[in-house]
Amino acid sequence: MLVWGASDRVVTPVYGAAHAAAFGNARLEIISEAGHLPHMEQPDANLAVLDAFANQVSGTPAR
Repeated sequence: MLVWGASDRVVTPVYGAAHAAAFGNARLEIISEAGHLPHMEQPDANLAVLDAFANQVSGTPAR
């Protein structure tokens, strides 16, 4: 799983999509209103996508 800021001007979301495509089974999540540091700029949104992903791969229902 890759988490990207929608407004990242250092490494744009287009790069994130290409990076995810290179893995073949990767999942790309774009965090709106975040730049290069989505985990710091939008911590709740970042945690929500990580939590959903962890629950999906573990088989535990999302909260």
